[in-house]
Amino acid sequence: MTTGTNRTAAKKPAAAKKPAVAKKPAAKKPAPKPSEIVDAELERDDVVQELLADMPELRPPHRFRLAHRNAFQNLVLEAMKAGVFGSDDDGREGMLSYNLDDPADIERFQKLNDFVASIDIWAESIAVNPEEYALWAEGKQQETFMALFTTYQEALGESGNSAN
Repeated sequence: MTTGTNRTAAKKPAAAKKPAVAKKPAAKKPAPKPSEIVDAELERDDVVQELLADMPELRPPHRFRLAHRNAFQNLVLEAMKAGVFGSDDDGREGMLSYNLDDPADIERFQKLNDFVASIDIWAESIAVNPEEYALWAEGKQQETFMALFTTYQEALGESGNSAN
């Protein structure tokens, strides 16, 4: 009997798996300088004034009845619940940035549209002359209603982080 070399089929080494690449957390932008904050606020104020320059008279916040204040607070709460504004740490460029190729962002954008429409309806409810307001609001863009919202948000002390 011949004894031959023990031949075992040489196994090919398994293909090496590529190690999972850990995603680096997004680099945080450096904090703006105080002068940059002031400049941005002044620019924003100028834009808001321009957008709302010809707006008919609305009831000032100090003359709100409970229903007006509650309706505004509900606008803020609905926006928060719907995730309209996003957050600083959710990976988006800005809180109102949307990728319309992403179904989740499409849904958020639709919610933003609903939110902006609700600002218009709310504002008509506080207009001194609702018919005049309705005529003014025709053809306005989202930026106008967001400017209106932020103006009353500041005046009423409401924020996206708390409901007072």
